[in-house]
Amino acid sequence: MHPRPDAPALLDVARETLLDEETLAAVPDAVRYRLRMAANAMAIAAREVRAGDADVERHLALLGDLYGADVVEAAGRTPAERASAMQRRLARDIRDGVLDGACAPGVRALLLEQVRRRLAVSNPRHLRASGLDEG
Repeated sequence: MHPRPDAPALLDVARETLLDEETLAAVPDAVRYRLRMAANAMAIAAREVRAGDADVERHLALLGDLYGADVVEAAGRTPAERASAMQRRLARDIRDGVLDGACAPGVRALLLEQVRRRLAVSNPRHLRASGLDEG
């Protein structure tokens, strides 16, 4: 019995199939562009799945450093709910100037880490080129 491939592996195989030279050569240019877009979306989805819950947990930990773990824990029932609620609060607090002054270095570090994590999923090549991955 062979082990079953996981979701990211299946997405990788499907992506490779779409980007195969034979496949690309068999379709018109306009369709080729759409195949490349779909392949890119598959790569992003695979990276998101690979990042998994660890990404959300890391984000919650950073928010906990800024607001306190008890505040983050009370923000929702699930990690995803807490992350969403705290992200909204962070945006509101930045907009309202609540996090200026002594909190500013922590806010900057959190936002920089957020940009790094998002680029690692959506555009790792740009992350490497920007130098943000060394951070």
